[in-house]
Amino acid sequence: LESGYGQKPADLVAGLIEAGGVGLNIEDTVHSEGGRVRSTQEHASYVAGLRAAADDAGVPVWVNGRTDLFAHAENPSAVLDEVIERLRALEQAGADSVYPVKIQDDDELLAAVTAAVAVPVNTTAHPVKHDLERFRRLGVGRITYGPLLQVALTDAMKDMLKPWAPSS
Repeated sequence: LESGYGQKPADLVAGLIEAGGVGLNIEDTVHSEGGRVRSTQEHASYVAGLRAAADDAGVPVWVNGRTDLFAHAENPSAVLDEVIERLRALEQAGADSVYPVKIQDDDELLAAVTAAVAVPVNTTAHPVKHDLERFRRLGVGRITYGPLLQVALTDAMKDMLKPWAPSS
């Protein structure tokens, strides 16, 4: 649900439940505000609001607290401490899992974040280029294919449809 679409946490959760949803990703990048990144406290407060609203509704909504700090950094290793602080704050706020995006190819960063929190760490996987055993070994507890499944299917379809292309 991106960064909440400008909705209060209780309203976002109510809409999710009404639509039959029981889980969500919540980003710290606020696209509707020029791509600003919420502060750690602001993002954790939003997650806490989501958790409280779900608990009040009596629905076990899975909250996946996402941070884009690695994605925005020129040198992802340089923001590791800040990311860990943020992930721990999201965990304390009630996130069921945390999702530091754009580190699926970096074993050191994945291992560092999985060691730093008790909740499952989510990562994005390419179904052909990545290996489930590697992610398990690094402590990853949740996998999202996101757009990478579509990328893999597009690559396969190009090869499959090549014989059908008009001759030059």
